Amino acid sequence: MKDKQNFSEIKSIDWLGGKYKGEMKDNLPHGSGKFLLPSGTGYSGQWQMGKPHGSGAMRYADGATYRGDFYNGKPHGYGILSSADGREKVGFWKYGQFKGAADEPARSAEKRAIYEGKKPVALEHQDELAINVQNLSYWYGSLQAVKEISFQVKAGQILGFLGPNGAGKSTTIKILTGQLALQEGRAQILGRDIGREDPVLQAQIGVTFEEKNLYLEMTALENLDFFASLFGQRQVDTMAALRRVGLADRARDRVASYSKGMRQRLMIARAFINKPKVLFLDEPTDGLDPVTAAEIRKTIKEEAERGAAVLLTTHNMFEADELSDRVAFINEGEIVALDTAENLKLKYGKRSVLVRLRAGDKVQEINLPLEGGKASERLSELAASPNLLTIHTEEATLEAIFIQLTGRGLAG
Repeated sequence: MKDKQNFSEIKSIDWLGGKYKGEMKDNLPHGSGKFLLPSGTGYSGQWQMGKPHGSGAMRYADGATYRGDFYNGKPHGYGILSSADGREKVGFWKYGQFKGAADEPARSAEKRAIYEGKKPVALEHQDELAINVQNLSYWYGSLQAVKEISFQVKAGQILGFLGPNGAGKSTTIKILTGQLALQEGRAQILGRDIGREDPVLQAQIGVTFEEKNLYLEMTALENLDFFASLFGQRQVDTMAALRRVGLADRARDRVASYSKGMRQRLMIARAFINKPKVLFLDEPTDGLDPVTAAEIRKTIKEEAERGAAVLLTTHNMFEADELSDRVAFINEGEIVALDTAENLKLKYGKRSVLVRLRAGDKVQEINLPLEGGKASERLSELAASPNLLTIHTEEATLEAIFIQLTGRGLAG
């Protein structure tokens, strides 16, 4: 039987005379979900034990809408109330009461930009940003390690942060997961501002760190059981979690006896144990053999297919290419390119094919650019040759594109 304390899968149920679709806990909306009454009244956003709590949008019976922050079922924080005739109240609210416009015009403009785009209540698939970073910067003393970077990740997407050691990848993850204090810029995870203690948010993220912060005197099972209990999950199939990462046969061994690669696999299992909505994976296959690394990449894909948003840092261009929906090249703290791997290859690569021909006892290779009017004619000629061995398309690798943009390699 599934533990009632666990978050369920997305469900669609009849509730309070209307229709609810989303996450539940103890048979109440809890997490992300949408509720709609036949009259058109409803709410879309974050819930806590059956009440709007967090970021969301409400449509009222009189046609008014509120888009903003909620606390315990009531507008609380920044919000925009729009009446049916178009009039608005914009600013800060406290327990459902409007307290006036923001004292800080810049912060008010930021908040308004976030909430103006929110659509009040629709039961189709929620497509809000799981990670939203704007102009994030960080300094270690006088050294600026992260320089005004901005990016977004939606639910079910994988964003690969591709860059060499020291480029700012790990620093970014440490800021977003609360290991480093927010210094400058803005970031939201699941619609909630980072930079403060937030148990609700922390229960919905999973993290792998560069440092293997495991309990070495515990077994792998004890480690996972302990971390699952921190999320209120007491009947988790920890053996199945270890099986996913190839550690089932060492489940009852103390972690002190594990190799570096085994500890890395246990870190991955721990990151997935609470079925998080957002995953921060910092060099997840570092130190793993090729077979195990391939299995870990498979589990990361499965987590994204489940609906988790994934921020993946790596200097492994093959891994980024295989896993990522989009790739961000980060170098010396700056994002120098952000797009799909395919678009980057088309934009910065050269269209060509490599033709291999038999030439007596040797093999002749011809690199044929596919640009220009005579390219197809020449390719047809080569393809018809009786000495043809192979034809391969030639496209720029992410490594080559990174070097082209930054003048340095990913391992540099």
